[in-house]
Amino acid sequence: MKNRKEKMARVYPNDPRTLIGFSTVSWLQGFATVVFSLFMQYLTDYSGIDEAVGQVGYAAAFGTAILLLTRIVDAIDDPLQAWIMDSAKENRFGKYRSFTLISIFLIAVGIVMMFTLPESVRSSKALLWVWVVIGYLLFEMGSAFNGIYAIIQKATTDAGLRTKIMSLLRMAIILSVIPASFFIPIATAANAWFHNMGRSFTVCMVVITVFSMAISLAGVALIREPYYGAGGDQIRDEEGTKLHLKDVAYMLRSNRPLWAHNIAYFFCNASYPICTAILVYFLKWYYCADLATGIVDNAQYAAIYGMYGAIGLLPALLTPLLAAPFIKLFKTIDRAQRACLVMILFGYGLLFVLYITGILKLSPVIFLVVMFFIAIPSNISTIPSQLLGTEVADYAEYTTGKNMTAMTTAIQNMLQKADNALAAVIPGLILIAVGYSVNAQTGNYAGDLSQLPGMVRRLSLVFTLVPAITTLIGWAIYKWGYNITPSFREEMTEELDQRHAKATKEN
Repeated sequence: MKNRKEKMARVYPNDPRTLIGFSTVSWLQGFATVVFSLFMQYLTDYSGIDEAVGQVGYAAAFGTAILLLTRIVDAIDDPLQAWIMDSAKENRFGKYRSFTLISIFLIAVGIVMMFTLPESVRSSKALLWVWVVIGYLLFEMGSAFNGIYAIIQKATTDAGLRTKIMSLLRMAIILSVIPASFFIPIATAANAWFHNMGRSFTVCMVVITVFSMAISLAGVALIREPYYGAGGDQIRDEEGTKLHLKDVAYMLRSNRPLWAHNIAYFFCNASYPICTAILVYFLKWYYCADLATGIVDNAQYAAIYGMYGAIGLLPALLTPLLAAPFIKLFKTIDRAQRACLVMILFGYGLLFVLYITGILKLSPVIFLVVMFFIAIPSNISTIPSQLLGTEVADYAEYTTGKNMTAMTTAIQNMLQKADNALAAVIPGLILIAVGYSVNAQTGNYAGDLSQLPGMVRRLSLVFTLVPAITTLIGWAIYKWGYNITPSFREEMTEELDQRHAKATKEN
């Protein structure tokens, strides 16, 4: 009897092969997404653009403009890509699985292009724009075509199994971003052979990208996507699987949970890209530089950045294991999300107080300890956030009769890219205001030294205060805007299970 129960518990999507596939398929995207947060610093500090074009401060202005404009264009393009994915015909390989395979190659080519700037590209402003825009759009198109969450939504409606799958996915992504978390120390160590930080950045990027791509391709080979044929999409519309504008319009009008979750997500998520974009400059100039001379202790910077990556790694690895009991403790995923936000708010509030009192300046250890405690609820919150994103996709399918997971995900991606645009603009404007420029080989400041103290002060203030404000707004929206109750959630799940069972039987 026990063996029979164990065998039944290991059927799709809970079998080892599928779980391993779900865990590894986003390996490349995890690495690329996190290491992309260093792109602005690569442009300003290590690419050698200022020297190549002969204009001090051009790299900072270029980086700010390129990241803002490309993200605006890409955000507008996201719904089109979602439309393409959701409207594609079901096939035995898996329509979302097919797009995920394509996404891996697009991400790899795009991220390598952005961190590989040949001399002919660096020295020509026109070529520089074309090269980086193409690389960025390939990278972001690949990210948008990743259909892993759509596959999970199709695979099961069981909240416990979804939590398990997403926890494993999160743990694998954490492992995939270890090289990105320690990229500054890795590139600094490799520079002992290259004697050029820009070249070191590029070589390390290419090697790790190829390795990550191989793991993701293995993940695509292992996963399987449920095949419902045409029947799974004919509940409301006898014309077949084609997704009509009226379906999308109806979904957008009626799906209040979608808007509550995504607007709250916009504010909650804003803290991560903003802090990540500022962190590389904050640590370098707040703790590792002589502001009077502009000389940077690169070894100290690599050490502190490495310690930051290390102290963030432990909670990142452990918190996926804590997500399920944490959600169980608070009974619903939206309550668990709000509890995480309260703890995050307290952490950033404490960081702000330590900054304005001058205590934070005494030692980087103080900063690292506070960030460690912020990392715990921040990492836990990723699982409830992903589950809420899947739940609003359930709600869309429940109300329209059609699977629109890619479309609901695209809305979240648009808001996430708006956060990323802000993350590029906020530090970018601070850097532009001081004519920020750094020697690509030494890492020392090459601009006006009198502007350095003011720049560091503004970066520090944004790093500590803005996340506290955005987290508070996100908590309030989840508290009074998200309206899926436990009883409605149960009713919705039962209905979707019946529809999926009928579609599977018909095909």
